[in-house]
Amino acid sequence: MLDIYLVQMEVAPNDKAKNFAKVRELTANVHKEPNDPVPGLIILPEMFATGYLPLHPESAAEDFSTKDSGETAQLLYELANQTGCYVMGAGIAFSSSKLLNHSSVYAPGNAKEFAHYDKRRPFFMEQPKFNAGEKVNLFEIQNWNVAATICFDLRFPELYRDATKAGARLITVQAAWPVERIAHWRTLLQARAIEDQVYIAAVNTAVYGGNSMIVSPKGEIMAETDDKSECIVHARIESAPQEEYRKKFPVLRDIL
Repeated sequence: MLDIYLVQMEVAPNDKAKNFAKVRELTANVHKEPNDPVPGLIILPEMFATGYLPLHPESAAEDFSTKDSGETAQLLYELANQTGCYVMGAGIAFSSSKLLNHSSVYAPGNAKEFAHYDKRRPFFMEQPKFNAGEKVNLFEIQNWNVAATICFDLRFPELYRDATKAGARLITVQAAWPVERIAHWRTLLQARAIEDQVYIAAVNTAVYGGNSMIVSPKGEIMAETDDKSECIVHARIESAPQEEYRKKFPVLRDIL
């Protein structure tokens, strides 16, 4: 089992202090004891610290490798320790020639980045300044194989199939998805879950289109908010029903 907490929040453009304060406020009641047999995963929206595509993305780029390497990494580290949960943040990372749209995971008690992922399909507006990530980065939370994706990745089913082939049972989506295409968001999230028989945990910023949700391997919405309010969307997922469903309806048998 795994408890998932999606942090749907207003993201203030170019204001880390305000955004960090909002994250702390919304997660104040999320807490896992060290001996809790069910781990927790907190997921924050795309570029939650700066807002999507800040005015000068180069100056917003950070190092996420250790808790002391950047302001956002420090927040993720502190939040992981305060809540007892794994925390998945997102921001702008340095690259050799361009920038990276980066997802960073911190684990309780660990001063180094636990896992990371770089967006493999940068959105049109990102492409002049951002490099594409090159691969799936699978990570494990107490026997849960998790893969990250970011926003525009959602439109490319091959990325999700890559993650499933690598062994993912849960795929996360961190987004700043606009309200005018929110119907696509909802449909594609359910489609990705159904195609790959995986859990999907997708968080969107409130200032864009909201509609954060957790979807089962059958495509059923387990938890959601259908508006743009600031809130936590929570659900507990289990591996046994997923295993049973994959055996009963083995659509992935020839690819895994």
